[in-house]
Amino acid sequence: MEELRIRRATLRDVRRLAEIERACFEEGYPEALLAFFITHERYISLVAEMGGVVIGLAVGELEEREHKRVGHIWTIEVLPAYRNKGIGTRLLKALEEELAARGATEFCLEVRVDNVPALNLYEKLGYERVGLLRDYYGPGRHGYLMRKWPDLRRA
Repeated sequence: MEELRIRRATLRDVRRLAEIERACFEEGYPEALLAFFITHERYISLVAEMGGVVIGLAVGELEEREHKRVGHIWTIEVLPAYRNKGIGTRLLKALEEELAARGATEFCLEVRVDNVPALNLYEKLGYERVGLLRDYYGPGRHGYLMRKWPDLRRA
C-alpha cells in the first residue's frame, strides 16, 4: 500500500470532499458547508491522501459544554475501496490529537445505529454508547451518542 498522508484540508479539496461525501452517505454535506468547515477557525478538517489523491476526511470542532472543552467529531469518512486498512483509525486519532492540543478533555460523536463498521471503529478506540438519539437521521433512522474520556495524564 502506498504511503498514507494525513494533512489539513484546503479549499482546493472541497470538490473532492463532496465526492467522498456522496460516495459514503446518502445525504452528504454540500460543498458550501465543507468549505465553511475548512475556513472557520473553530473546526479542524483533515484529509487522508495516498499518491496525491484524497481518499478520506475527518472534521471536528472544539465546543464549550458545561464548563468543559469537548471535541465534537462531525464526520470520519473513507472511500469504500480504501476501508479496513486502518485509514479511519489514523484520521480519528489525528483529529483527536489536534482537538486535545486545543484543550479538549473529552470527545463525542453521533453515529447511525446500523453503521456497524463505524460503531466497531469507535468502540475499538474507546468510545462508549451513552444515549439513543431517536429519529436523529430522519424518521425511523436512529443514532447513538458516543463519548470518550481519554486518560490525559499519560501525555
